[in-house]
Amino acid sequence: MFKTSIPVRRVIAAKSSLTLLVLLLGVAQKLEAVTLENLYQAEVLTDSQTDAQRRIDASEGLSQVLRRVSGRSDILQNPTIVAALKTPEQYYSEFSYALVDAAKDELAAESEVVPDPQSTAPPRLVMRIRFASSLIAKVLRAADLPVWGSNRPSVLSWMAIDDKSGRQVLGEANRSVFSKTLNQAAQARGVPLLLPLWDLEDNRGVSSSEIWGRFLGRIEAASQRYSPDKILVFRAESEFSGQWRGDWSLGKGGQWRSGTVYGESQAQLATALVMVLASVLSEQYAVTSTRSEVRLTVEGITEIQDYAEVSRYLEGLTQVMSVQPVRVLTDMIEFKLRSEGEVQQIIDVIALDRKLSLLRLDESSSTLWYRWAP
Repeated sequence: MFKTSIPVRRVIAAKSSLTLLVLLLGVAQKLEAVTLENLYQAEVLTDSQTDAQRRIDASEGLSQVLRRVSGRSDILQNPTIVAALKTPEQYYSEFSYALVDAAKDELAAESEVVPDPQSTAPPRLVMRIRFASSLIAKVLRAADLPVWGSNRPSVLSWMAIDDKSGRQVLGEANRSVFSKTLNQAAQARGVPLLLPLWDLEDNRGVSSSEIWGRFLGRIEAASQRYSPDKILVFRAESEFSGQWRGDWSLGKGGQWRSGTVYGESQAQLATALVMVLASVLSEQYAVTSTRSEVRLTVEGITEIQDYAEVSRYLEGLTQVMSVQPVRVLTDMIEFKLRSEGEVQQIIDVIALDRKLSLLRLDESSSTLWYRWAP
């Protein structure tokens, strides 16, 4: 483990690759599943490089990563996690220090504070820590918590906010406090939450009143130009007590889940929304301790290269433990997969990549038929 003190590098207004990825996707026309490169990296603002402070900061960084990888916000209620946070040095592989512009950097996401763009505060010291993925998975399994891989669904978010200035729909160019906090919290929790362009084409497809009323059919039709994995419809308003209330619906293809979040401010409301979304998505896509065996037949295999690519693809899925070809026909191959999690999770994760098209399934025998569509 690399633990010696590292000279400070001055990096002003530095942005992580995860931040850049979300910004780039925010203006994309077609949204596909997102692979998070820095899933196991944490960044913590700190005051010094002493050994005592380093352990405190590493514990905070480990907490960030465990929340992001599990999708759960209640990890501190788990005694196994509490014990792991006392010895964070057992779980990271490297760390470094840098100076960042506190007014512009995105590190405030985890502390739920929105940086002031006009701030003249001096650069702050940040500790960057990379944790070992295998060790993170091990401690989460020991705690009986899910492990959510780096391949995550894109979520197109249609949002209407009713505040003192009136009702507004949030487009990707919006710079409100709610939008900024939403973006930061989504980055911290590894949720690829993306806003529509909200241009003339979007306005023709769906109105602000339909978003406010959560007319899910109309909104889903307007979302086709983006081709997202999931669609979020959200409306928020301030109640008489001053508390903010937000009603959300998440889904696609006629299958939706709904709920309500609350906050004392728009920033708290945005953070609460991301926490709920991370939990809901983790339930669907994260791997649990359940073991499954699946028969998976892939049609459309015409070249030896196709076979090699399909095999590599299946072996690369987070929850797949082993891939064994059991039958080869003219243009199809049958595999036996041993995996973690439920069979439905395999179906959902494969659907994210859009490389295999599901033809049919037999739930009683855990048998799936796909067509190769790279």
